[in-house]
Amino acid sequence: MSTGPEAGSAYFDTSVLDVTEIETANIELRKQREVLETTAATLDMVVKQMQAMYWVVDRDLRIWQNGGAVLELLGYAPEHFIGLTLEQVHRNDPGSIDPVLMHRRALVGETVTYASEFRQKQLVTTVGPHRINDVIVGVIGTCVDMTTQYMLERRMIDAQRAESLGVLAGGLAHDFNNLLVAILGNTDLALREIAPRAPGRAALENIQQAGMRAAELTDQLLAYAGHRGVSSTGVSPGPVVDELLRITSPTMPSNVGVRVDVARDLVLRGDASQIRQVLLNLINNARDALGARGGTIAITCRLFHHDGAAYPDDVIFAAAGTYVELEVADDGPGMSSDTRRRIFEPFFTTKSSGHGLGLAAVAGIVRAHGGGLRLATAPGEGARFQVLWPSTFTPAELSSVPSPANGTVLIIDDEDLVRDVVARMIEDLGYAAITATDGPAGLAIVDSLPIDAVLVDLTMPRMGGADVVKALRERRPELRIVVCSGFDREGRGVRADAYLRKPFRLDALDQTLAKLLPRT
Repeated sequence: MSTGPEAGSAYFDTSVLDVTEIETANIELRKQREVLETTAATLDMVVKQMQAMYWVVDRDLRIWQNGGAVLELLGYAPEHFIGLTLEQVHRNDPGSIDPVLMHRRALVGETVTYASEFRQKQLVTTVGPHRINDVIVGVIGTCVDMTTQYMLERRMIDAQRAESLGVLAGGLAHDFNNLLVAILGNTDLALREIAPRAPGRAALENIQQAGMRAAELTDQLLAYAGHRGVSSTGVSPGPVVDELLRITSPTMPSNVGVRVDVARDLVLRGDASQIRQVLLNLINNARDALGARGGTIAITCRLFHHDGAAYPDDVIFAAAGTYVELEVADDGPGMSSDTRRRIFEPFFTTKSSGHGLGLAAVAGIVRAHGGGLRLATAPGEGARFQVLWPSTFTPAELSSVPSPANGTVLIIDDEDLVRDVVARMIEDLGYAAITATDGPAGLAIVDSLPIDAVLVDLTMPRMGGADVVKALRERRPELRIVVCSGFDREGRGVRADAYLRKPFRLDALDQTLAKLLPRT
């Protein structure tokens, strides 16, 4: 209230302000902010899906913004890096490239792209100046995970190298074999004409032995080149491993232990003699890798369902399918990345006494069989060779026995003795029996063969019986399932058609199967 010019009079001073335009502008600003936030979130998701990340630093190289696949690439949440300087982030980084130096170059106007490796990921980074009104206020960086592309490129280069070496090896082996025919043939003829105790006979016999050893080497060259024929038969890996361990045991140092875990009910498809050669070469390689320091060689064999995806450890890529995976591992010194890349090349060896053809032959044989080969190794971490052989799924003896009309029963149990005796009991009752050592192996068999009923042990490693039953129901709802256990309470809640408590007798098994599988 104000006092007027005349004494005692008063009046009100009122102002009216039209804020319609201001409020409209505020609403528009909020809409624009929402659009910008949505766009930023969308762009962040796009960058993340590209397996890429970005960051922004000021002139002090302190991070004030980042996003994208930070967690996936670096293993830390994006907010972990906010406020940190690049010196703090990269303080303990290995490698010859200094990221801090690359960012300093960007501060003076350069755009720099460089490659690096972090946690076995191949990364390509680009950093450039962050300008506002033509003034450099910091650096913007982007990083893309190129591991898959790098792996495919490396595989293509390795395949081209292997093809070239294969052509060379095949040609050399062919020429050597022709020379050896002449050497060994003339030696044999000369030995026929020389008396047993003649002065020159010992020298000729030495020539003959050397020629035979040379023939073995050329045979391995032919194996690498894929020029050896492959006769495909069913081979059980268990007896092959047993035989080779008997052969190699005299050459094993006393401080080298061998651990074997080979499923006895698996059969792979391939050439028996070449399968033996692959196993022998891998066992000898593991023994030599351990050397005087000693250690452990682990030989394992299992059914393996391959999804067809490519993995960094792949040496020979395998198509999707079910294989017998044969693994030979050692806890020796391991290999560098350069050695790993060349270890399957002919004549490449890290041993003073080696000829460099053993692992080359392994690669050639696996390739000729249409299998797969993986090698996982690093300095100080030993080496693990995994060979994927085409599988026939069923035991060798089963293929020669006609399937009984009463049906086929699959036994899934991790105990060898249980599997063997239950299989014999089932066959005695007039059914066909197939065995599997664990859940994944059993599921692979069900996916591939006409199975009428499954006996599942509830207590198994890797994949419990309840999980196996659930997976079986999802695959084949009509399949008859019998769960087996030594405890009544374990069978509760499992969707099975019948329950057998261990130990069970033949008559109990007979009654259970008779209810589930009508006899014909």
